[in-house]
Amino acid sequence: MADRARAAAPLAVAAVLEIVRETEGVGVQAGFRALRGGGLPAYRAMLGSQDAAEGARAFTERRAPVWRGR
Repeated sequence: MADRARAAAPLAVAAVLEIVRETEGVGVQAGFRALRGGGLPAYRAMLGSQDAAEGARAFTERRAPVWRGR
């Protein structure tokens, strides 16, 4: 599992950790509101990142992504 985490996009890992921390113990609707409310800076940064575009591009090109943390 640690190997998979190291291979993952660093901004995505940070966003997931933030989401888990902020939505632990709340219902689905409250969790969704937290995601869409703009109060999760790591999540927002990940959505508009170069890494997000790289992930989609690598998927369509059927190659491994090259994460840059940007």
